[in-house]
Amino acid sequence: MLAFLLCDSASTGTDGKVNLHGLFDRIVVPRDPVPRKIIFVFYKIEAEQPCTLCLRVLDPRGAEIPGPWRDSIEQPGLMQTVWSLATDLLGQAGAYALELWQESDDSKPVSLATMRLIVDQK
Repeated sequence: MLAFLLCDSASTGTDGKVNLHGLFDRIVVPRDPVPRKIIFVFYKIEAEQPCTLCLRVLDPRGAEIPGPWRDSIEQPGLMQTVWSLATDLLGQAGAYALELWQESDDSKPVSLATMRLIVDQK
């Protein structure tokens, strides 16, 4: 694992560099999630084999929040991406767990990294 971060905004330049702005591990969201805000999850890994990387988001009670956060890695090597996550999915105050998992056909899923996101409501 080379990086696993949360940020306010992310962009990729024409040179392939990812620019991350506003790194954090704690946010304040309004009780009424309008307007909807997007935050970003960035990861960078060295894949040793073809696999699928996926993000699991667990709410403060430990229930999984379903999402479309999956990347298929076809070749070994460095891989990085940014996934978006809407703050309206973070509906309750507390500590959320974000977990990066690697899945492959020939082995059990492996946890690559876990981070905590503290959500406060105003």
